[in-house]
Amino acid sequence: MTTSMPVTTAGQPVRASGGGLPGAVAAEWTKLWSVRSTWWCLLGGAGLMLLTTPIIGATMANNKAKGTTVPVGDVAVATVYVAQFALIALAMLMITAEYASGSIRTTLQSVPKRGRLLAAKTAVAAAVSFLAGIVYGLIGVGVSSLSLGDKGETAGGDALGSALRIGVYLALVAVLAVAVAVAVRSAAGTLTIVFVGLTVLPVVLQASDIDPLVALAERMPNSAGTVFMNADTSPYGPGMGLLLLVLWALGTLALGFYVLRKRDA
Repeated sequence: MTTSMPVTTAGQPVRASGGGLPGAVAAEWTKLWSVRSTWWCLLGGAGLMLLTTPIIGATMANNKAKGTTVPVGDVAVATVYVAQFALIALAMLMITAEYASGSIRTTLQSVPKRGRLLAAKTAVAAAVSFLAGIVYGLIGVGVSSLSLGDKGETAGGDALGSALRIGVYLALVAVLAVAVAVAVRSAAGTLTIVFVGLTVLPVVLQASDIDPLVALAERMPNSAGTVFMNADTSPYGPGMGLLLLVLWALGTLALGFYVLRKRDA
């Protein structure tokens, strides 16, 4: 019986490279860009920004008092709540597509450590969503500036800041989507939970007029994202809005990791 030994050079062992978390991230990055759905999601989000920004901008301008202007950054933020589902679909499919095809078994054989695999998928989804979010924000700012004309309030620093905050928001939403997808494994289930959590539940809680439920609605991811992206000071500041977003994303991710560890592929 023979035992294989590591190859050595000048008395020192040579270790294989490309493994660990960097290798897992590289693998997920390659897989993401090798499927058409990624490109369709990104283009779909950009298309939604282009199509809906003038409509939302005109609506916001009509709701303003005569003679007042609309910050183009606010228009971009309002439009992102439509376009965000393109990036949610992108992040979700990184998990659910593998469960649907059965390729998750190969993925887990390649990266058997559940935490490392989830970290790699989360990092890639967040990075792509952050960059796409900045582009979407700039599209929203540019289109709203053109469509609103004199009714639009344009400030270069504020517009760029809005685009960066949009990128951060969408990156954290992508983390949340990955976490939900890991927990439920179903595309339909993930979309339903994320849609209800981001859009339906805050509205229902807000409409209840029950103070504790209204307070909870104001601290849901969607509400926290609005405060953060618009740099509002009510009902709390943008820093608290960002903190709430991070807590929602990390809390959901911890739940997804727990479920992933407790079950087979």
